[in-house]
Amino acid sequence: MALKHTILAFLSRHPLSGYDVAKEFAEGFGSCFWKASQQQVYAELTKLEQQGSVSYEAIPQAGRLDKKIYSITEQGQQELLNWLTQPCEPSAIREDLGVMGLAGHLVSPQVVIREIERRRQLHLKMVEHVKKLDEHFAKHLNSLELKDIYMHLIIRRGIRYQEEWVAWCDEALAAIAQAVNQ
Repeated sequence: MALKHTILAFLSRHPLSGYDVAKEFAEGFGSCFWKASQQQVYAELTKLEQQGSVSYEAIPQAGRLDKKIYSITEQGQQELLNWLTQPCEPSAIREDLGVMGLAGHLVSPQVVIREIERRRQLHLKMVEHVKKLDEHFAKHLNSLELKDIYMHLIIRRGIRYQEEWVAWCDEALAAIAQAVNQ
């Protein structure tokens, strides 16, 4: 999956400004499964527009640059459909904490404990954040359109992912504490 597919997927639901797309990655649904900076989003939107995959409507704003509202084009939708019909492979885990585990024996256990505790707190915050994203879908589950059921399901995956991290942190902290106290 590429950043462009994620942006096209957002735009397949409804038109968005570049700011709103970037906000999805920072705070919204996109934060569950993809990281992208505002600069990356705007650069990708420019490429997608040049390739004909998205178009935009310029909305004049007093004293500021025009606001661009992006929409997916037929070509962009076809590109997204082509991608959607291909099998996808599980992603490799690219995790700094995993590498830290390989070399953690070189530092005081407190260094590793501190990092695991910090990560546990970050994942707990993400659990709360992602659950808030799902509140609307969970309340209206029996009356959702299929596109919103898909959204609910992937948000639920994001919740489980974050909860699993919290559980792993708890397990790791307990195992380290036991080893240190032997």
